[in-house]
Amino acid sequence: MESKIDKVVYPGDKVGQVDVKLRLGPGLLQHQDSIVATKCGILRSPQPKYLWVENNQKRYVPAVEDMVIGTITDRHVDGYKVDIGAAAPAVLPALAFEGATKKNRPNLAVGTLVYARVVLANKDMDPELVCYSARNKADGYGELADGYLLQCSIGLAYMLLDESCAVLSALGKQVPYEIAVGMNGRVWINAAQRRHTVLISNCILNSEFLQPNQIKAMVAKLSPHFFSK
Repeated sequence: MESKIDKVVYPGDKVGQVDVKLRLGPGLLQHQDSIVATKCGILRSPQPKYLWVENNQKRYVPAVEDMVIGTITDRHVDGYKVDIGAAAPAVLPALAFEGATKKNRPNLAVGTLVYARVVLANKDMDPELVCYSARNKADGYGELADGYLLQCSIGLAYMLLDESCAVLSALGKQVPYEIAVGMNGRVWINAAQRRHTVLISNCILNSEFLQPNQIKAMVAKLSPHFFSK
């Protein structure tokens, strides 16, 4: 499997053997004892025991355990409808928050942004979300207040989730900011000043096809604008 990492794969290519600890991302599926590519792209493994196929796909296909950013589009007694950029809206139960009860639960308005985790992804059912981690703790999930929502490619979103992401590391040395990255190609950014938020957004979008040294040079060139009045 290691020999195929960072190389181009085509639909139908066998990229490895099934491992109970291995998590499959977009573009891969299990066929008997083999892992098979379903899309054309570059096989990536940003984290141990995690594989996915990187391409410029724009339509998000939900997968279990994906972290996504969604917009509340409708409210019901038992929960919310959430737009996550998939073919069908997702369902967010009203009690799918840390410590939520029937008497004490979040009251989210239509248009609110939420950071959530996919717990059900079936082609015959609407995706289901929760706003807590596998430890049943909020851990950053929930309502995203203020900030700015950025749309990007699925590939760029996965690049931002890499622990060694060059653009986020370089920006962090220039200005403090908050960020939430959804695997559905949505990025939420919040900085102390709107100018900083705009600069950070532009740097992230422009970094998609740059090398690490080019990214560092780009951020360094914009450095004076972070501190200008």
